[in-house]
Amino acid sequence: MEQFITRLDVQFSEHYWIFLVPMFLMLIDFATGIIHAWATGHLKSFKMREGLSKKAGELAILAIGEVFTVGMSIPIYVLSFLSIYIIMMEVISICENLKKMGIRIPKFIDKALEDMDNEIQKGGK
Repeated sequence: MEQFITRLDVQFSEHYWIFLVPMFLMLIDFATGIIHAWATGHLKSFKMREGLSKKAGELAILAIGEVFTVGMSIPIYVLSFLSIYIIMMEVISICENLKKMGIRIPKFIDKALEDMDNEIQKGGK
């Protein structure tokens, strides 16, 4: 058990970015969503709670992935993939919020994000 805890501590410190980057982007997404909803008069606590529960679920997936990575010696690439997937979803959501707020996104970025979002949506079906 002591070895597991020591290994867990080392693993968390070695790849903290896998949690911090998605959390940082979730915070930005939450803030841009709140600002847009407030500015348009559509701020609803239900939608906010729904969004926060999704974000908590995404973080739970990362935490479970960390446990499996450490406890079952699953390659770090699996956890990295989960983190990158969440990062991509958050970037898409942030750009959508910015577009709703009237901020222009360069067409090539908008097109790339739209293509990425379409691929993500296909993967879920």
